[in-house]
Amino acid sequence: MEQTIPSSEDATTNPPSFLNGTAMETAIYSTPEPGTLFYVYYYGMFSIIASVNIPGNILVIRTVMRTPNLRQPCNFYIVSLAVTDLLIGFIYPVYNISHLEHVPEISRPLGQWNVCRFLVTEVLALEICSSYHLVAITVTRYIAIVYPLRYHLYITTKSTKFVISTIWILSQGVCIVMYTIYNPEEYINKPGSVCRYELIFSIAHVSVLFIIQLFLPLLVMLGLYVRIAKIARAQAKVIALQERVSWKNSPQSSSNIIRHELKSTFMVSILLGCFAIGWMPMMIYFFYEITCVQNCSITPFIRASCRILLFMNSAVNVFIYAGRLAAFRKSIKNDFTKLYNILCTCATERFGMKHSESVSSNRSSALQTEISHAQNWDFNTSL
Repeated sequence: MEQTIPSSEDATTNPPSFLNGTAMETAIYSTPEPGTLFYVYYYGMFSIIASVNIPGNILVIRTVMRTPNLRQPCNFYIVSLAVTDLLIGFIYPVYNISHLEHVPEISRPLGQWNVCRFLVTEVLALEICSSYHLVAITVTRYIAIVYPLRYHLYITTKSTKFVISTIWILSQGVCIVMYTIYNPEEYINKPGSVCRYELIFSIAHVSVLFIIQLFLPLLVMLGLYVRIAKIARAQAKVIALQERVSWKNSPQSSSNIIRHELKSTFMVSILLGCFAIGWMPMMIYFFYEITCVQNCSITPFIRASCRILLFMNSAVNVFIYAGRLAAFRKSIKNDFTKLYNILCTCATERFGMKHSESVSSNRSSALQTEISHAQNWDFNTSL
């Protein structure tokens, strides 16, 4: 028996009986139709972020792996984080391209359930993997501050590889269990469905995602960084007291301690702020879109901005974490210096070649002119 599709007015006032917490039909009928400006903003921002994400993460991986001083267990987390964010830089734009519902040649193949399920599973698995890499990096910092004498016992190459492998396996396993076993009948049976998370999955999926993706990582990182800040402040006071007792204290050394403490606090604020800004709007949007059943008017720009912020988080992660390492900054500076010198050399050689060709061409034309004048003079003389 064929199911009648309600009109737009009926969809907003009387939600369909088969809604079941997904708000699929409500979202389709209540969302304003996007225009050209929306697509320029949406995919233009994605292109800009991808142009930073992909080469930036490749640069981080290359720099750490080819610099002996950076090949340490703690930096393996940064390399693995860069690999995760690099894969996000490829897969997440493809997932968002599938939202081009006005281009059925793109949205329909990518909207097929088998393809959509793969995209959603991999995007969320990589995002979870990225988040728990940040947690692992925070734990290594915590051990370095709280247990400095035991750091090399805990943070070894073997333990680091084990933790990284565990993060990758668990993130993939959790998402496979959550999203491949679930079969949304409404989505599968509806032709031309758009592969958007909030139109497919229920509030239970979003709640689990909120806990494992945002709440737990943010809670652990916040707790550890608060502890790190307290211990660092106590250590700074002890150092200042020792210098004062030994009569070696000076206004400059005290200001250096205060400056270092403020810098560390500012860096922690940036780390937690970027993570929260990247994920909080997305979660709020998911909860609102799925639970709202009447008068749900969410502009496409809000939806796009939430996804842009999430994608931007994967582009800045490695620069925030790797940028704190002096050896990393030095290696990056050397690489850019070498690249600049190579480009300058190539440009100089090319310009010099063109200049020499121009000079030789001018000399050749001048010589031909002189020969022509001489021949004309000989001819006139003979006459």
